[in-house]
Formats: sequence, structure tokens, C-alpha cells
Amino acid sequence: MKRILSTLFVIFFILSLQAQSISGIVADEENNPLEFVNVALFTLPDSALITGTVSDQNGEFTLNLNGNSGKDLFLQLSFIGYKTKNVEAKPQQTIVMEDDAVLLGEVVVKGDLPKIRLRNDALVTTVQNSVLSKAGTGNDVLKRLPLLTGDKGVFSVFGKGDAKIFINNREMRDESELDNLNSEDIKEVEIITNPGAQYDASVKAVIRITTVKKAGDGFSFDVRSSYWQSQNSDLTEQFNLNYRKNGWDVFGTFYYNRNAWIQDSKIRQNTFVDTLWTQENTLYITGVNEVLRGIAGVNYEISPKHYTGIKYTLSGYPPSEHTSTLNSTVLADGVFYDEWNSIEKKNDHNKPAHRINAYYNGTFGDLNIDFNADVFADRQQSNSSVTETSQEYDDRTVNSENNVKNRLVATKLILSYPVLGGKFSLGNENTDTHREDDYRNEENIVAASNTTIKERNNSFFVEYSRSIPIGQLGVGLRYENVRSDYFSNDVKMEEQSRRYDQWFPNLSFSTKLKEVNLQASYTAKTKRPSYRQLSSNVFYGNRFLLQTGNPYLKPSVIHDVTLVSTWKFVQFMASYKNEKDAVIYWTEQMEENPAISVLAYRNLERLPNFTAFLTLSPTFGVWSPQLSGGFIKQWVTITSNNKPVKLNKPLPIASLNNSFRFPNEFILTLDANYQGKGDVQNVYLTEHRLRVNLGVTKSFYDNRLRVELKGHDLFRGQKDGNLLYNDRMELYQVNRYDSREIELTVRYNFNSARSKYKGTGAGNAEINRL
Repeated sequence: MKRILSTLFVIFFILSLQAQSISGIVADEENNPLEFVNVALFTLPDSALITGTVSDQNGEFTLNLNGNSGKDLFLQLSFIGYKTKNVEAKPQQTIVMEDDAVLLGEVVVKGDLPKIRLRNDALVTTVQNSVLSKAGTGNDVLKRLPLLTGDKGVFSVFGKGDAKIFINNREMRDESELDNLNSEDIKEVEIITNPGAQYDASVKAVIRITTVKKAGDGFSFDVRSSYWQSQNSDLTEQFNLNYRKNGWDVFGTFYYNRNAWIQDSKIRQNTFVDTLWTQENTLYITGVNEVLRGIAGVNYEISPKHYTGIKYTLSGYPPSEHTSTLNSTVLADGVFYDEWNSIEKKNDHNKPAHRINAYYNGTFGDLNIDFNADVFADRQQSNSSVTETSQEYDDRTVNSENNVKNRLVATKLILSYPVLGGKFSLGNENTDTHREDDYRNEENIVAASNTTIKERNNSFFVEYSRSIPIGQLGVGLRYENVRSDYFSNDVKMEEQSRRYDQWFPNLSFSTKLKEVNLQASYTAKTKRPSYRQLSSNVFYGNRFLLQTGNPYLKPSVIHDVTLVSTWKFVQFMASYKNEKDAVIYWTEQMEENPAISVLAYRNLERLPNFTAFLTLSPTFGVWSPQLSGGFIKQWVTITSNNKPVKLNKPLPIASLNNSFRFPNEFILTLDANYQGKGDVQNVYLTEHRLRVNLGVTKSFYDNRLRVELKGHDLFRGQKDGNLLYNDRMELYQVNRYDSREIELTVRYNFNSARSKYKGTGAGNAEINRL
């Protein structure tokens, strides 16, 4: 009740300030919002300037009356390519700008915004009308942006971690959404290196994609077919349709993906106990994963200020099998001990996953309400059979079964209101999770377990941002109350159960010094262990290696200070991050038999690191190169084999992406990405990695048909080597993959009009943990 009364008090406080400011929306003649329109407030009759601002990406603006309430006032709006317009100042209005034919014919090209710039809390890249608009897909665009690394819908911000991706304020659900997004439909991309309080405290970085607004009723569809050939063959088939009429959107998607993969590894394991145990292993894994996904939904535009909708996603997983072959030679103090061959067959029989999202987004005067509710459920089943043949000792067969059930209910509410010339937001996010994990081993070689985790996270947050004479200021605060109850065989385990009451502040300031844009920010974030990391299940590797989780893990807390700067075609980012209780891999020896290593996780007390990254993105005629380089350096010392080991070597990363734009809709791309040797947590990366990609894209029939031919990892340089330091064991592993492949993609779209669905989802971070 206290929380409800507090929330109502804040709402009434906001409403009481309504008369102190005016706001509105600026749009073109096709009702598309206009960004960066100059909006100035004047008094009558002397035309004295009171204040001014620019419209944001949604065309919205807010001006503080500064004590001039009740006076005769007018607004003057100006923007290149449009006629300057004077209108009466009203508390709330939509203003339509008229095209200026002279300016449009002569000046618009010269007036293009810079490709990359700072805006508020984000590094913004303009895609529309740039060479990036011809990159191919949304995935191809992100691969060519500064600070980003990744592919196939999974991207990280350099030095920050995995990024949440939003398309038109709706969180991306699967990688196919990026592949299906035509680069010409993208207006801009924002990269947020330190997300504010409205995002879950576990979100380290955010990518926001805004598409070009499309209007018009009727039927539209697009279809895409992709084929990859390496040592295996992969497929992606996708069909999207949308019907729009009188404010209603009915939409659906069918998606199929087949991914076959190979991993070829060499592993050396040294265990320093009373005997020096050495294992030389070769590991070869093959597997095929398939996904069938159907999406159906309806969206209703009640009015230009009110939207509601519901969407159902059904994800099916055909039965899959992974086969791994492990050959091991074991030495004891350098003397031959045994040799064994292990063959594991793992079968997954997962039930379909269900997700329902419903939302409402509306504006009442100056108050904006954004509400989302989500329900998620899935069931996962895997069976594993390991057949181990020993040269000197007994043979073994280890059969295990693992069943997991997940259920989640989540809600998220955000209220936004203009206050004192800025924007004030407050909100609440609730998640309620129930996870059951049952593990059985027929032979009782490893212990069985039956655990249940019930977790509730109730979060409140506030944010405020506004322009000040010297720049843009933003502040925020998020409070999270987490209650996690851990049950073993239906008995609550108090020691493994957790209670957290945590505050996560954030602060940002951006300004401009002549042609240099600067942004400084601070955030506090958390990283909660995944449910897999908290599991008590013990998985059998071989008779000298087991793997499990750690239910005693604590979430890590990260303090991050970041500076971002842009100047013409140069972008620079520097960040210092200190992570407390970082979760790392860690191996300890079984008390009853120290020769057996148990690979699990532990918390590292402190993990500081520094990141620096520089990007150059000029344009020379048809050639648009982008050269990026940087490093991550940490300061970590651990004790391994009774000796201190310093892991302070910087990890270098560099890339050179080239786009060549030729006549007749031909695009040629040549990209190279490099990662060197360096230290990450308690791992030394021992291999240089170089990936080179080449692609040609040709469009036909006014871009309705597109054909892409690409070669990935042409020199098969994508490999990784890891030297893992532990208490009494060192594990060295080198992995190679079937990453060299040829891709052929054909896309066709008819009357393409994207759904206006505005649901952003709730409990997204929790679903990812599941």
C-alpha cells in the first residue's frame, strides 16, 4: 500500500506541474515525426526570446515557460528543407511542417547530418541515405558500426558486454529479426554504452534501431531464403506478412533455421596434487540444431496517441543429437597411466516454448504511459549416454537425464512527463520466476539432484534529463528488491537462498566544444549468475573431470565510468570498470580423490579493467572504409599451484570494414576482424584470430528483389585458444570450427509495411537467464 501511495503522490506531483511547460510533436506532411527541428518560444508583441530546444527522434519537444504562464506566446519552428513556421503556443499540439521546394532541390544533400554523432546518452549513426543503407540487412549494418563486435544477431559493445537490441523501442526476440530488416529501412542506430535506470540493472549496453516510418493500408509480405555451405549445410527460411486497415495491424511470421556445426579441439590438463596428472585429449563434436518459430499478433492504433496490442510466439525445437568423441592419454608423474576413448551421444527433446506479450502505450496531455505484461513457459529435456573404453582399467557407461521447467510472469510500467524543461520518468518492473531442475544418473557415478528456484524481483526506477546552458544532463536511480528461495528435494535451503536490496545510480553529461562532442557517464550495474551457473547438477566429462554449478554464487556489482567523443569522422571511447564478485570458471579437487577435478564457478573479489577504442570512418567516393582499434586491460592476480599468477596482458582488437558502392545497385564489401592474445578474467587467450569476409549484393526491381553472395572466414582464421588457471589445475584448450562457408541469400518484399506493434516486453533479462 505504501508503494502505491508513493507512486500516486509522484503522479499527482507531476500533473501539478503541467501548467509550467508546453510540449508538442513536429511532423512532415505525411505525418512522419521530424527530428532536430529548431523550436523557439517568443513573447508577444515584442517577440522576445524566452527559450528554445530541438525535437527528438519522435518529433517531440518540451519547453519550460520560465514564469511566463498566462502571457501571449508563439512558437517559431525552422528546419532545413522546410518552410519556417510561426504558430500559437499551446500546452499540447501537433505541428505539421511544409516542404520548401527551393531548399529541397538545392540544399538538402549539403545539409545531411553527420553519419556518427553524440546525442544525449547515445552514439548515433545515421543510416538513411548513407552507404550503410546499402549494406544489406540490419545484421550487416551493425557489423560495420564502431564499438560493436558480433554477428548473426548477437552483438557486444567493446569492453561492456552483450548488448540488448531494440527495434523501434521493442526488444528484438531472435536474430532473424535483424536478418529480415532491410538496411534501407533503417533510419539510425543508437549505441548506449551506459544504459540508464529504466533498463534492468543487468543490462550493460543497448543498441536501439529506428526504422524509416512507413504508412499506408493494405497487405504486405516479405520472404527470405538463405543457404550456407561449409563442411555442413545450413538453411534459413522466413516468411512475414502484415495486413493493415483502419488502424488495425494483423501480422505473423514463420521462421525455420537449421544449423549444423563442428568443433575440433585439442586439450591438455595438468593437475598438481600429490601426483602430477597430465591428460592429452582430442575432442571432436558434431551437432545439428533446428528451430521452428511462429509469431501471430494484432495491434490497434486507437488514435495517434494510443496504441494497444498482443503477440503470441511459439518456438518449437525438433529432436536433435550431438555426438562428441574424446580420446585421452593419461600420465602420472610423466609415466603412462591409461588411455581411454569416450563417446557421448546427447539427445535434446525440448517441448515448445510459449511467450505472450500484451502492451498499452498512450499519451494523456503531456503524460505518457507505457505498460507491458509477459508470460513465458518452456520445458527442456536432454538425455546423455557416455561410453568410456579404458585400455588398463574397467570400462564405463554413464547414462543421465535432465529435465527443466521454466515459468515466468512479468510486468513493466513507465510513466513519462515533461518537468522544468526536461523529461521525468518513473516506473516499476516485476518478475516472478519458477524453475524446476531434475537430474538423474542411472549408475550413480555422479550424484542426482532435484532443485527448485523461486525468484521475485521488484524494481522501481526514476530518471530525469534536460538541457542546461552548457550541455545535456541526465540522472537516474534504480532500486531492486530480489528474493530467491532455493529448494533441494522440496526442502528449502536457507544458506543457498538469497535476499538483495540494491540501489543502482546513473549519471551522464554531454556537451559540445566547437566541433568536438563529448559525453561522460557513470553507472552501477549487476550481473546475476545464470540458473545454469547456480545448478547443483554434476555432469560427467571423464573419470578425471566433472562439471557442475555453484548455488552459493553471489551476483557481481559493476561500477563503470565512460567517456565518449566524436569529431568529424573520428570516434573515441574510454572506460574504466571495476567489477566486484565477478563470476569466473574455477576448478577444485575432490576431497576423497584429488586426482578428479570438478569444474565449477566462483566469485572473484575484484576485477578492474580499462578499455580504449578509436574508430576512423571517412568516405572517398565509392569507397567507405571504417578502421577501428582498441584494447582491454585488466589487473588480476590469482593463486594457482601455490603461486601468484598475474593476468594483466592487454587484449587487442582491430577491424577494417570496406564498402564499395557501384552503379546499378552493386555493393561490394570486404571486412577483416582481428583479435590478439591477452588476458580475460583467469584465462589467457593464446591464439591470434583473424576473420576475413567478402560479399557482393545486387538489387533488382526497385529493391524488391535482392540477391547476396558472401564468403565468410575465407582463410579459416576463426579459432580460439584458452589457458585456464585454477587452484591446482591448468587447462589448455584450442578450438577450430567449420567457419569457412559460402552464403547465398535471396529476399523479396511486396508493399513492405512494418507492423506498428510497440510492445517492448517485460522481464527480458530474466528470460535470458532461463
